[in-house]
Amino acid sequence: MKKKEHVDESGEVMLEGLIVYTITVFLLFFLLAIFSVLFQAWNVQTIANETAARNAQIYRLESADVVTGYVTEEQLTDMPIYRYLKNRTELEMAARQKIIDYASNRLIKTTYTKATSDPQIDVEMEKDSIARRHIKVTVTGDYTVPFGEALSYFGFDSVAHYETTAYAECVDLLDYISMVDFVDNQTSLGQFGSETVGLVNSILKLFNDIRGLIAD
Repeated sequence: MKKKEHVDESGEVMLEGLIVYTITVFLLFFLLAIFSVLFQAWNVQTIANETAARNAQIYRLESADVVTGYVTEEQLTDMPIYRYLKNRTELEMAARQKIIDYASNRLIKTTYTKATSDPQIDVEMEKDSIARRHIKVTVTGDYTVPFGEALSYFGFDSVAHYETTAYAECVDLLDYISMVDFVDNQTSLGQFGSETVGLVNSILKLFNDIRGLIAD
């Protein structure tokens, strides 16, 4: 009876283990890269939304703090009544600078991937009606993907491009009330005083009585 020879398979096991280990490491790097890309997309969108919303709330106040929204009593009482006619340029410039500073600072603090260039923040102030405006904030940036250089050999981009736009409505209730009162005052007889209105009504009533007598 012929004795079976022992076959050493340790080399095959090591090779299979190496292949499995390599695939596992690649999948881990790939998942981390995908997570980073998705997180950065969410981060940019959140910052754009937050920037637009916070600045829309304090748009009418040039010196109000963007983070806390704090404003003094003097700043509220000293606001010009027709600020969107006389101070429109100053309000827009102040809001634009606040938006750029706030968004830039938030992007630096909440982003762990490296930016290939400074993010671009575009701001537009759109007038909807007399006392209604909305802010449009567009954030654009390019950020490196973790392990992007290694993944680029497999056809993946090593740099991710992000561009998102956020909108927020600026409703200034004080300005709205002022404009309604002004229009009501200009389109009614209230500005002439109660005595003048009473005299006019008496004259009109007299004319109506005379016309009635003539018709009879």
